[in-house]
Amino acid sequence: MTPTFSERLRTRVPSLKRFSERAAIDSRNMAYDLLPTLGLPERGGVAALIGAVKPKTPEFAPSDRARTLCQTLQQDGLTPVQPAIPGDVLNEVVDYFKATPCHDPFRPQVGKFGWDAPPADEINMGYYTPEETLRAPHMLDLMNRPDVLQAMELRLGCKPVVDNIGAFWSYPERHTAKGVQRFHRDYDCVQNIKLFYYLTDVDDEAGPHMFVRGSHHDRALETGKAQTDAAITEAFGADRLTAITGPAGSWFLEDVYGFHKGQLPVNKPRLLLAIQYNLYASPHCPKAPIMDNPGGYDPYINRIFLR
Repeated sequence: MTPTFSERLRTRVPSLKRFSERAAIDSRNMAYDLLPTLGLPERGGVAALIGAVKPKTPEFAPSDRARTLCQTLQQDGLTPVQPAIPGDVLNEVVDYFKATPCHDPFRPQVGKFGWDAPPADEINMGYYTPEETLRAPHMLDLMNRPDVLQAMELRLGCKPVVDNIGAFWSYPERHTAKGVQRFHRDYDCVQNIKLFYYLTDVDDEAGPHMFVRGSHHDRALETGKAQTDAAITEAFGADRLTAITGPAGSWFLEDVYGFHKGQLPVNKPRLLLAIQYNLYASPHCPKAPIMDNPGGYDPYINRIFLR
């Protein structure tokens, strides 16, 4: 059953007063809060209009690999798991995050803590801020893979904008799913794709990412609210649920309007890096760039994070 307009509106706009307050704090919240009111056809139409007027790469000539990534993304909402990044790059990135304290945004009162020492069993995940993530070794290269940027331009119809970036640990031996560990659609932009890097080995026991194939083209449960496993299975069928496993350093692309979640790890922690490509900036990114562009990175694509 497709939710009504008023039901979708209440996803983020409980009252006109609250909507106005959030808009005054950050004007980007206006589009963000109203986004759930757009159904799938409207989202596609608005995305096409925006893509038509945004910058394109001159003499754009995407590789066969980029075309294949885009094709599978359009068809299934998900690409196959791709070969791992070089081992030395992976090790430096993981070492950086292990040396950087993380936090639980749902429990700010606990402060910072070591990646392997969450101060309470109620903490399911340890997060890093966008700035902390950006300063990790090799991050600019991981954000700006030529094959991914080409696939994104094919998918969006224009140059993408690197928007919401972040990394987090998911801890084992937790019994209640929280936040992104429940099935949900992402409502950050009218069209947004995420690049996920597994920075630790992920098997069925380590909290694999779950995706409902084809749900990015389906209006069932079209709401910003999280859904139970039972509701997802009833709406889409168990055969469309896919668990993504892979070795440390492997990666994949996903249309995050499709239903997805991170499974609860059973016996080992998982470190995930997520990079989002949008048509425009969301409230999840900083209001001002964080660091200077060292050169070699497209200033439009990286304008949210690099001066």
